Amino acid sequence: MIRHHYLDIPKVTSFKGAQGVCKRTLIGKEQSAGNFYLRHFSLEPAGYTPRHSHPWEHEIYVLSGTGAIRVGEEQAEVGEGMAVFIPPQVEHQIRAGESGLVFLCIIPAVEEA
Repeated sequence: MIRHHYLDIPKVTSFKGAQGVCKRTLIGKEQSAGNFYLRHFSLEPAGYTPRHSHPWEHEIYVLSGTGAIRVGEEQAEVGEGMAVFIPPQVEHQIRAGESGLVFLCIIPAVEEA
């Protein structure tokens, strides 16, 4: 069994085309995860991820805060307790609202950029 507190995981805060984003890979390659990676993101108020796409799907679960997620041409407001599916190969971006946004993101076990 592997267990740890999310604050014990090193954070990544430098992303091209992003602002106010902090990512921690809670379960990933370092924990020998072979199928899925579990990541924790926190976005500062008005923070955002870059517009990007990749060949894998991912699932998001909002822990706290509010914001908006754009997937392709569709945009939706999100908040605590909401789940979002992002299909592969579709451009997407996540933006935090005034209170910031904290979410979990599950992706297939891939080499992360």
